[in-house]
Amino acid sequence: MRAVKLYARGDFRLVEMERPVAGPGEVLIQVKEVGICASDVHWYENGHIGDAVMTEPLILGHEFAGVIAEVGPGVTNVKAGDRVAVEPGIPCYRCDICAEGGYNICPNVRFCGTPPTDGAFREFLSWPARLVEPIPDSMSIGEAAMLEPLAIGVYAIDIAGDVRGKTIGVLGVGAIGLSILQAARAAGCGETFVTDPIPERLELARRLGAARTLDARDPKVVDAVGQATGGRGLEIVFEAAGENEAVFQATEMVRPGGLVILGGIPSDDRIVLGAGAVRRKGLTIRLLRRSKDTLRRAIRLVQEGRADVASYITHRFPLEQLDKAFQLARDRKDGALRVLVYM
Repeated sequence: MRAVKLYARGDFRLVEMERPVAGPGEVLIQVKEVGICASDVHWYENGHIGDAVMTEPLILGHEFAGVIAEVGPGVTNVKAGDRVAVEPGIPCYRCDICAEGGYNICPNVRFCGTPPTDGAFREFLSWPARLVEPIPDSMSIGEAAMLEPLAIGVYAIDIAGDVRGKTIGVLGVGAIGLSILQAARAAGCGETFVTDPIPERLELARRLGAARTLDARDPKVVDAVGQATGGRGLEIVFEAAGENEAVFQATEMVRPGGLVILGGIPSDDRIVLGAGAVRRKGLTIRLLRRSKDTLRRAIRLVQEGRADVASYITHRFPLEQLDKAFQLARDRKDGALRVLVYM
């Protein structure tokens, strides 16, 4: 089978590999489409994310969907021919954290496309059957690949708690930020404010229901939120930009006693908080780490028409042009939001 491996920073190579088989409790997935996430771009650009370092060639890609090619012994939840979405993290299910339900923060997790676990930029891969979900006939394979960021958005609202009627801010409206926005609206939040430096993303956020859209580069963006809320500030702010300036803005925009949820990945692996605002306001700061048991709910939101993930997809490239696809995703040119790669 064909696959593309990252050998070093910016060095993709198309290779031939042996097709895997489905072991006990596993399925063999014929990969159809894979999204390029910002974390994939981090690996491509830097060869590491924080203290996780690539030490040997790696297949990237964790936002993917495909068709079951075969099932291994003991698999009963899906069958060959089923179209499926995939939960990309394999927790150990044995540690204390897993026993407490913290699958997304399992210290032994094997995450698709993160060393040492190869990802989905290949024609076939085997995966635990318990981590795949059939998708309805009404859903395209591309939409199914975009369920991974939507599941993160749903989990972000789980962390936030009851958002009904509350004023919400989302800083950074890539696929994760847009997913948080849509999940918050589906949960009945109040007025929504979003910021981003890219006009096309702000326009899409408006189409997806954002009440107010603001240019993140405007030096008066925090003042604008304050004026729009009568000086009260926002009740909950989600940061999904991966920039420390957005972290600072989040703590300035939120009201005293409010909640800030940080989900971005800063390029230097450091989150910097303005201690004065955080202490003076008595803020609660929480961190968003992937998703947790939210894939099925993400499927329902799309199926019921309460979330639109097809709109995230702006470009498609064949596997052979993966390097070109990554450059576009990295540079965010031509209105690129989610670049998909097809087999």
